[in-house]
Amino acid sequence: MNSPNGRDTILHVAERLIAERGLHGVSAREIVRTAGQRNNSAITYHFGSWNGLLEAVWLAHIGNVNSVRAGMLDAIDADTPDRLAALVGAYVHPFVAEVAAHEPSYWARFNEQWLTGVHMDFVTRPTSLVPDDPRYPRVGGMNMLKELLADIGAELTHIDESLRARRVALMARFVVSGMASWEREATTGTAVELESLENELTSLSIALLRAP
Repeated sequence: MNSPNGRDTILHVAERLIAERGLHGVSAREIVRTAGQRNNSAITYHFGSWNGLLEAVWLAHIGNVNSVRAGMLDAIDADTPDRLAALVGAYVHPFVAEVAAHEPSYWARFNEQWLTGVHMDFVTRPTSLVPDDPRYPRVGGMNMLKELLADIGAELTHIDESLRARRVALMARFVVSGMASWEREATTGTAVELESLENELTSLSIALLRAP
């Protein structure tokens, strides 16, 4: 029989194990066992499928991220001074804020693990390298992020249009990797102050995007 909080426990365990070992490094059976559930069908019972579990992990965070991001984007228009910097801030800050809201956080590492199995230019090709790989979720709540990354790309008028999406994807990967590294160091008590890291990630991301 499943415990009353069995669903949440499975959700947290799945996020942690996948963050630590990757989408291919953990099985559904191990997640159920680590979550203390006796029913081997607990994932199907609570989430419908493995894919449903992975999407649930994503959706547990993306609502908060989108809420913060929407407020920032509302303040940005075509006449905003240094619009590229403002848009990059709207990418970085909500992500950092969601990591900061959890102790410990596995959200950046979960993102990093997802990015290992998708195309380099995930901005225009947000699909797994192996077609129809069942280990990679079809995640929801992505429209705002897609539009933001497209807006960032539109600002890169100094490089060929065919290169812009890849440049934006590389920037996003840089931020995710930096935050994932911060999460790992946070578990040992050696992480730098998060606000300082956010400022550095934002400045370096802008520089990366503006590079020739």
